[in-house]
Amino acid sequence: MKMHYFKILPVSLIALATICQACNSGGTKDSADSTTSKQTMVHDSTSGDTTDNMKNGTPVNRFLEEAAIGGMVEVEMGKIGQQKASIKSIKEFAAMIEKDHTQANSELSAMASRKGFKLPAELPAAKMEHLNDLNKATGKDFDSYYINMMVEDHISDISLFEGATKSPDTAVSAFARKVLPVLQKHYKQAREISMQFDQNKNKK
Repeated sequence: MKMHYFKILPVSLIALATICQACNSGGTKDSADSTTSKQTMVHDSTSGDTTDNMKNGTPVNRFLEEAAIGGMVEVEMGKIGQQKASIKSIKEFAAMIEKDHTQANSELSAMASRKGFKLPAELPAAKMEHLNDLNKATGKDFDSYYINMMVEDHISDISLFEGATKSPDTAVSAFARKVLPVLQKHYKQAREISMQFDQNKNKK
């Protein structure tokens, strides 16, 4: 409102100033609320860092989807490892992977069902290609490829679940805290097998 009526009485000016101040204050609050709302919408739709998003309590559905896909991949890799590995330690590791991730997948599915979220039933094309490449390898090449993939995959899994432990969704954070130590154990064992494999290869 433009204040150019110079002949208005001082009392009227004071009253008018008070009204304007109140209006501006309300407008500032509305603007801030609008900005916050827009920022929340953008943050919810972003595909940025999962850990940051979980920290702010946003894409729970994204976690459920990524955890489900990752879990399915690990189960399939567990089966492939038991069939094709030429080293006993890798076969045993693969059996553990299949067992642990099958259990985690079952718990994840139950939680998603309670939330009314439908988990993906099939793997994305990129993940299928990931598994197909693994299946093409044989002998020692397979062993090396397999265990290195396990190390890399579990680094990603751990990052995802660490972010989920910060989720304000209590069911998600509790699930993540339960599964995270299992993933860390898998990563540690995969690293140990990988290092042992490399040492044996260098001796020859």
